[in-house]
Amino acid sequence: MGFLVNIAKAQIRFQILNPITATDFKGVVLTIARLLMTIGIPLAAIFIIFTGFKFVAARGDPKQLQEAKSMLLWTLIGTAVIVGAYAIATAVVNFANNL
Repeated sequence: MGFLVNIAKAQIRFQILNPITATDFKGVVLTIARLLMTIGIPLAAIFIIFTGFKFVAARGDPKQLQEAKSMLLWTLIGTAVIVGAYAIATAVVNFANNL
């Protein structure tokens, strides 16, 4: 019982640090866009490789080939969205800097 009382009286201090060290709009937008690119592009590469394995494993089965084609299509669309989002973020920052 005494141990629980001592824990209740303990003072725990912690500080949450901001992982985005930017101080202005430009820095925040570009940091988030870079973060998405850093995570998204390698993930897209992994999915493209995995899709290649699915094509090989299909062995001519039309249903599995269609599934692999669909997976490749959606992987490429996702990659285009990630790259497009980075391009738009960069354009918005450049536009805002010129105002």
